[in-house]
Amino acid sequence: MFKLVRSVPAALAAFAVSAAPALRADESDVLLKVLVRKGILTETEAVAVRAEVAKEKAKEAKLAAKVAPAEGGIASKLDISKSVQKLKLYGDLRLRYQYDTNDAQFEPGVGVHNDDNDKDRSSSGTQDGRFRFRLRLNADYQFTDNLFAGVELQTGQVSDSGNQNFENGFSDYSIFLSRAYIGWDATKWLRFAGGKMPAYFYNTDMMWDPDINPTGMFEAIAFHKLDEQSAESLDKDGKKLVTPVEKPWELTLNAGQFIFDNNGESGFDGDSKTDAWLFYTQLLGAWKFDNGVKITAAPGYMTYVNGSLSDVANKGSFNDNANVSGATRNLNLLLFPGDVSFKLGGLKTKFYWDLSYNLEGRKRVEDIYNIVSLDSPENDPDDLRKGHSNVDDLAFLVGVKLGDNKHAGDWSLLLDYRQVGLGAIDPNLNDSDVFASALNVRGFRLKGEYNFTDFLSAGFMYSYGWNLRQDLSGGEATGGNAVANTNDIHTAIFDVQIKF
Repeated sequence: MFKLVRSVPAALAAFAVSAAPALRADESDVLLKVLVRKGILTETEAVAVRAEVAKEKAKEAKLAAKVAPAEGGIASKLDISKSVQKLKLYGDLRLRYQYDTNDAQFEPGVGVHNDDNDKDRSSSGTQDGRFRFRLRLNADYQFTDNLFAGVELQTGQVSDSGNQNFENGFSDYSIFLSRAYIGWDATKWLRFAGGKMPAYFYNTDMMWDPDINPTGMFEAIAFHKLDEQSAESLDKDGKKLVTPVEKPWELTLNAGQFIFDNNGESGFDGDSKTDAWLFYTQLLGAWKFDNGVKITAAPGYMTYVNGSLSDVANKGSFNDNANVSGATRNLNLLLFPGDVSFKLGGLKTKFYWDLSYNLEGRKRVEDIYNIVSLDSPENDPDDLRKGHSNVDDLAFLVGVKLGDNKHAGDWSLLLDYRQVGLGAIDPNLNDSDVFASALNVRGFRLKGEYNFTDFLSAGFMYSYGWNLRQDLSGGEATGGNAVANTNDIHTAIFDVQIKF
């Protein structure tokens, strides 16, 4: 140390200056000038001390930068791979109390329920009150400007819920891998992703539970970025900034090819040896007017390869069994979700909707309702119309939301109405919190949330639904998978959530 300093007084002076971290650069310079004036150091020695001290402080600063806290964060001693350009760690913990009542559409000894026949109702149906929690831990990796990946760990194995009940004598809980994907932004307007990934599509929970992360491949073409232009400006320090020119419109083509269930390639049943694939294509468009009003619409098409399903454990699960071959059969859905967002008296407001129409609704209902055996060659269910109603083919939702939840003191409140026909959507995908994913149901949902801080909030949800058709009895509607065995259903939920 201080190899450039030759005299003992100069070495002592350099040590004194470098060992005083509280001194600013100008204060160190004053100290050296005093030493020169008193004859302890020569001008040449003072120059050498300044150079040596500056060199040592540069080394200390470089070392400190390796373990210094990120801006606004906590000091870290993690040894992160050099391949990672940026790492974001975050998650959330939610505590919940949930109470459900469900009066079945069909009960042995009671019969089929009818809204206008009180004698045909059971006394209470099923009731369930439970304390629950959900934990999610996320890591987002940026390797280069255009290569990224993500991982999420979560309580709960079923895809439509990470909730776990408090039960079983304080037993510990398992953690499952709910996301593991790689993405590549080939250009500023073309994206590819593969693995178990977030649902990049624009959806409402009538069609797609927000907890579900699909597996497979995804592509997106952002047409509004094809001829993206930039504007140059200067920041407060005079440095040149290049920012994209914001357009009033957005248009993106989203496409996904998702492996819904994997089956072996051997066997006599065509469905059981065919992998079930889900194909989803969507054209997402938006236009923002000068007055701040923004309209978003996302027409799309969803269809499946007719493969068998097994071990799907979602709330409204629909699997193959002795009476069902190919639980993904006859789902060819035209979709049209969207919203209009604006400010009402300074309050963020959104009117939103969703629509699903199954082009093969009659065939889907006959498969669910099991009008005839699928193994009977002389009775093809695709040729029958018995047991089908036009309301079976359609599902829709309309609602309004006031407010938003980002910062302390923010609040939101939403109210919506939905109607879901027996053959209109896939019960393996829709939101498990509303009507327990049931088909053949209609009703309301009310939901509110308040932020105590930027990261701590509390909320509630109440939903009430009742049967759309009152004459269902049999098949997979009220037996077997029982995807539509609901006469009326109530759900009340109270949440406290912290984000980190």
